[in-house]
Amino acid sequence: MKEDLIPGIDNYCDRWCERCAFTARCNNFKNSHSPAADEVDINNTALWEQITDNFQKTIQLLSKTAKEHGVSLDQALLTEDENKYEQQRTALRIAAKNHQLSKLCNEYQQVVTPFVKKNKLVDDKTQELMEYVRLGIKTEKEMKAVTLDISDCFDIIQWYLFFIGAKLQRALNGKLEGETRGMNNRFHKDSEGSAKVTILAIEKSITAWTRLYEIIPSIEDEALVALSLLSRLKKKALEEFPQAMLFKRPGFDD
Repeated sequence: MKEDLIPGIDNYCDRWCERCAFTARCNNFKNSHSPAADEVDINNTALWEQITDNFQKTIQLLSKTAKEHGVSLDQALLTEDENKYEQQRTALRIAAKNHQLSKLCNEYQQVVTPFVKKNKLVDDKTQELMEYVRLGIKTEKEMKAVTLDISDCFDIIQWYLFFIGAKLQRALNGKLEGETRGMNNRFHKDSEGSAKVTILAIEKSITAWTRLYEIIPSIEDEALVALSLLSRLKKKALEEFPQAMLFKRPGFDD
């Protein structure tokens, strides 16, 4: 691991790389960052031959290692222990999906998904602001600032809409499984780290909804329901994971 990289920083982030100040120190970002189209020569025969050669060598090494351990890569049937493990995993997933937190997440998604598709709200508000500028009630600078504010609120609400549920599933699965994994002795359970990221996403969503409601009072019905669900989600998450906010996320909380 290079000195400038932060080990495990990508395990407890919100995956919003465009807004992250740590991309230069994130190994996952560096490995997953695709080169621009003009940086790739699809006709580079040597490049593709090298990729093919590396892939074949990997398969050969995997087959050799499996053979040394008496494992058949072609074995299709699961052993009894593997079947039991899969049944346990399935039961955990079902329990997590039926959890009250998961139900609140689903309810929030059902309320918000149709709302975020209403781009007409932004257009209507923009038209209203432009009219204010024409009448001299607001300056063009003020109009642009409010428009950017609205766009930012929408971006935040959309980004975390399904992220919250996904991270909560990971946290719940970890807790139900009774996991104790962490990066090292300095960190708490992985489930608590996932719960903390979720709670922070909920708080950002609450802030975005509140600001959007201030700018566009006509969204009162959707905003109040969304804020109520988010508040309940945060309260229940803190009750379910009381140590979550004490979790130290690599890089972000150092």
